[in-house]
Amino acid sequence: MSDTLTLKDEAGRTLACELVTELEIDGSQYGLVVPQATPVRLMAWEAAEGDDTEEEDALLADLDDEEIERVFQTARAVLAEQDLKLVDSAYLLIVEGDIPNAEEAEVYSIADDEDGEEMEEEEYQLLEEFFFEDRRYGIFTPLDPVMLFVELPEGGEPRVLEPEETARLMPNFEEALLDLAE
Repeated sequence: MSDTLTLKDEAGRTLACELVTELEIDGSQYGLVVPQATPVRLMAWEAAEGDDTEEEDALLADLDDEEIERVFQTARAVLAEQDLKLVDSAYLLIVEGDIPNAEEAEVYSIADDEDGEEMEEEEYQLLEEFFFEDRRYGIFTPLDPVMLFVELPEGGEPRVLEPEETARLMPNFEEALLDLAE
């Protein structure tokens, strides 16, 4: 199965995705999709426990939507120097173009802390870093594929599931992924 579908958010932005698998749960159709372009994450370096910390002790912090909007044009210009185009698409920031191969020095393990519940660390490749208003930022791409969980209503547009819906359906999705891996 290799269907392509387009996700659209409330702002009218789109994201082209490949449908990896679909499954029926309680009479509704759902799917797992992977963006066709490379997802990226903008983050800022923050000192841990004081300003005189070494670089390896620095923490990476996610940006809120307002800060992403403020630094977006600078991040876009920095990536353009590598012939990459930063796009604010539906649900994700993506990069179009050829991503360089990950080198050991450019890979970071980043742990997310969502709702006070620590999640597994994921590895990200640092594509580029820049300064904006005396703050250091990084543009990262995950080394593992990003999957989005969607509802596939009959005759309607695909809809990205809310985190609560995803959590509720996760056992079914995990089973479908295990079947896919076999």
